[in-house]
Amino acid sequence: MNIALVDDDRELLEKLRVLMIQQFAEVSDRLYNIDTFESAEEFFADWSAGKYGLIVLDIYMGDANGITAAERIRETDSDVRIAFCTSSNEFATETYGVNASDYLQKPITAEKVARLLQKANFEKIEKERAVQLPDGTYLRCRNIIYVEYCNHKLTFYLKHGEPYGIYCSFSKAESLLAPCGYFFSPTKGLIINFYEVAKITEDTFIMKEGSALPIARRKVKEAKALYKTFQFETLSREVEF
Repeated sequence: MNIALVDDDRELLEKLRVLMIQQFAEVSDRLYNIDTFESAEEFFADWSAGKYGLIVLDIYMGDANGITAAERIRETDSDVRIAFCTSSNEFATETYGVNASDYLQKPITAEKVARLLQKANFEKIEKERAVQLPDGTYLRCRNIIYVEYCNHKLTFYLKHGEPYGIYCSFSKAESLLAPCGYFFSPTKGLIINFYEVAKITEDTFIMKEGSALPIARRKVKEAKALYKTFQFETLSREVEF
């Protein structure tokens, strides 16, 4: 899960980042990545639709306006949770138009950050999260069982729906799915979803729908270690939530 914090107050930005890290520490500090930006311009230079599950925007950022930034985000990303950091209710009406999920009232405290994150419902975000393919198609990440690359074509095998193919590089698929934190490439030309693994043998991932997907010899140790970590962190999150 990726989170973006956008505020022109560097001190407040760092305080918010630290408070979020502290809140996530007991759940998992591996699955949550927090990026900070000191201006909307800096944020948009790095941003792409689907990259973040939660974006926290300051209402006032110098000459910029957090509402305007949110409207731009909503043009291509209707799923991301957007929260506003504010010291007044002046823009409350305008925020309805961008479907804001919450507000973080200044001064910021650990209790307010905890409430924000609880309300964001990260388990639901993960289940609804989607990636946009180069042809404009959106695929829900948790609906992907595995991805296969052959003859310059990517084929996405899905839990619900027919396999979806697109001519695209394998590295593009890796970069699109990497932010999710639960995809892994066990061998050349293959990416699997840890959520869809039924079991792992000495050199094979057995998927829940029955596919047996190979693990390259050089990746066996890494595959077992990462899958074990994934199982532990998934169980920990279920207990927390």
